[in-house]
Amino acid sequence: MGEKNQMNKVYFFKDSEKLADALKKMNIDHFSDKEVLVKIHMGELKNKYFPRPDFVKQVISELQNINAHPFLYDTTVLYNSLRKQVSGYEKVAKIHGFSQKKIGCPVKIDDSGIEVTIEDHIFEVGTMMHNTEYVFAISHVKGHVASGMGGTIKNFGMGGVTRNSKKMMHHGARPQLQSDSCTYCGYCAKVCPFHAITVKEKKWKWNKRSCFGCGVCVENCPSKALEYQIGNFQYLLACAAKACLKGKQAIYLNDVNRISKSCDCDPFADPIICPDIGYLVSFDPVAVEKASLDLIDSVKHDVFLNENHIDPFQQVRFGELIGLGSSTYELIRI
Repeated sequence: MGEKNQMNKVYFFKDSEKLADALKKMNIDHFSDKEVLVKIHMGELKNKYFPRPDFVKQVISELQNINAHPFLYDTTVLYNSLRKQVSGYEKVAKIHGFSQKKIGCPVKIDDSGIEVTIEDHIFEVGTMMHNTEYVFAISHVKGHVASGMGGTIKNFGMGGVTRNSKKMMHHGARPQLQSDSCTYCGYCAKVCPFHAITVKEKKWKWNKRSCFGCGVCVENCPSKALEYQIGNFQYLLACAAKACLKGKQAIYLNDVNRISKSCDCDPFADPIICPDIGYLVSFDPVAVEKASLDLIDSVKHDVFLNENHIDPFQQVRFGELIGLGSSTYELIRI
């Protein structure tokens, strides 16, 4: 998943004009003459904060300058949206400025997968993702209702797998009540973003159809009376990301700007909750995530936890636990 002698180095730059300098330090030449999958989230309709096409075009140009053969890549989504189908996602991508004419490379959307087992869980990795050895990630860092924030790990853990695996992870993070421990305090109902829980007169009710499978209720239960049906959402994300990245040569770039409360898949992702930070790039997906969170935390302490009631550092800890990468890093400013 990275070159061992560079695993803990994270390069940080504020101005996109420094991109070429950063990639030179990453020895991008080893992508020369290779087909390169550029993993990106191209945004839901009406979302304003997804990666900027002009910056993405810069990345593509840098890859083409070394004779690499890049293509933009994402998978279809689980929820009802134009992006649920390949043709619909292609339309949204074009509307948002992601087309071969504007970006300079093909745009490919996947809706089939190949099974990969990680930590006893089976994930369907997107077919093109599975079959491509060289990967460049452009991950927009922002808040997320189920993982506190979304960056590199979510870009692959949710964006690199099929709808079946997306469904498994969300359903797996649904709550189960341990009635002997419940005090019926109602705090789970208070923090549930989707109003899927009601607590009245010593009765706990869960609406399966309203539940998003975010795990906020489980994480915030004061008496630990709720358990996951399969596992912590962020743990499953980290496992899915590892399934996607198994055997890859990859570079991870985090765009830590336009930091909104909610995800690029949310049409109404407002408000912006943190000033722009800049860009980070590394060979290590866990290190680049930890460095991004640390920089945000230094400006707006616990902003994702306060806004979304989920600790985003969990995905870093889980990623390190399963061997996805290391949270120890050296930040190098360019």
